[in-house]
Order: sequence, then C-alpha cells, then structure tokens
Amino acid sequence: MWFKRTPLPPSPAFEVGLGTPLERLRRWFDQEAIPIAPATAAQLAELERRCDVTLPDSFRAYLNALAPAEENWDAEMGNWWPIERIRTVPQEVEWGEAAHAQYLVFADYSIWCWAWAIACTDDANRGRIIIVGGGERFIADSFDEFVDKYLTDNGSVC
Repeated sequence: MWFKRTPLPPSPAFEVGLGTPLERLRRWFDQEAIPIAPATAAQLAELERRCDVTLPDSFRAYLNALAPAEENWDAEMGNWWPIERIRTVPQEVEWGEAAHAQYLVFADYSIWCWAWAIACTDDANRGRIIIVGGGERFIADSFDEFVDKYLTDNGSVC
C-alpha cells in the first residue's frame, strides 16, 4: 500500500464481545446516520437470481436487517452499498477475474479506491471476504469477522 492510514481510536461501543457483529454494525450505522432499508425476501431472491449465487447465511442476515437505503459515506470513508448496487466482481469491474464470478461486491472505500466482496461459492471459501483492487486477497474468513475488523481495526481490512 502506498500510504498508511492513521486508525481512529476504537470506540468501546464497537468492541468485540459487546453484542453480535450485526448489533455493533447497527450502532455504527446509527452513529454515522446511515439510513437502513432491510431487504425483503423478494429483493434477496432477485439479488441471488441476478448474480446467480446463493447468499451465505451471515450476509443474508445482514441484508435482511441492515441493508443501507442509499449510497453513504461513514467516518472510515467506507460506502456500504444498498442491495440494488450489489453485484459480482466481473459485473462491477471490467478487469474482474472470472474466478470471482460468485463473489459479491457489497462496499467500497474512498470513492472506489478498492472494494470488498463476499464469496458466495460452494467451496471452502464460502463466506470469506476479499479486497478487490490492487491484488485480490482474503482479508476475513467470514462476514462477521469482516464487521469486527472494520469496526475495531479498519486498517486490517485494507
């Protein structure tokens, strides 16, 4: 990475162990005034159809409870995407690898310096999170772990 971000001091409200990852993310969205529009069953089915994937359970739970209503920017310069914007890596970027055809991009950093995608594959990588842009690599083993890292040590997901 060509620059080093100075992490914000962690807020006790987001410490691991104080509620589930989704509860902590809800507090983060509330603090950042990110409006939510929980996804309906029809919207979830449409996303799966449009992207030809089956959503991992933790990601489905996130969308069902906390899908952002619109584009947004939080204090970490993250943009958590509304369900209508979520797409596969190859649908989002022309240089996206075919191997990532079942990875859904769900958020980006600083007007798309990079993005994060979840594996919707039926293999050992299912549910893992990759960073897209600048060399795809795994940065979390689950959506819950990604949320924990994002809220407590944002630099660890870059």
